[in-house]
Amino acid sequence: MPDRNDGLTLALLSGPEVRGVLADLAALRLTIFREFPYLYDGRLDDELNYLEQYATTPEALVATVRDAGRVIGAATGIPLAAEGAELVDPVRTTACRVEEIYYVGELLFYREYRNRGLGLTLLQRIEDAVRRFGNYRYLACATVQRPEDHPARPADYLPIERFLKRTGFAALGDLVTGFTWQELDGEKRYHPMKYWIKQLD
Repeated sequence: MPDRNDGLTLALLSGPEVRGVLADLAALRLTIFREFPYLYDGRLDDELNYLEQYATTPEALVATVRDAGRVIGAATGIPLAAEGAELVDPVRTTACRVEEIYYVGELLFYREYRNRGLGLTLLQRIEDAVRRFGNYRYLACATVQRPEDHPARPADYLPIERFLKRTGFAALGDLVTGFTWQELDGEKRYHPMKYWIKQLD
């Protein structure tokens, strides 16, 4: 059910209703993933194909924020067991059961809406819904690893890891996975990603 926060409209979506925001989510991802640390040169068709899983996977969720009808931020979540082998297989080497983990895929906002507490609000919406499901013990996510001296790192860059630590996430040991994608310079590169986990009381 949508509600309002400081003139913005918030909603938590699941199932077929997610299809109504897939184009908005794709636009959000394509814009923000061009920024550091992703530097991702994505294609609309690929994004729409990837995001379709949030409309078809049981217990998948999309939390959105709209300003004057425009989606300006979103968080996505899905059972980790529904993700691909790149994310699932490394976790199977730990003491955590994949079936008890809910994966937070994205938490994205257009630049002018950042640092306003909206990320915390959307993450809490996802977490509250996952708690109501009653069959998950953990939230998890994975963050792109880049060297601190990367030439594309902006001087005012704020690592997402700070937000994760503030909201109760901790690194899952030294566990990493990785994905290959095309960067803005046209080169395809492998990108290590670090796991973070939060236990749900």
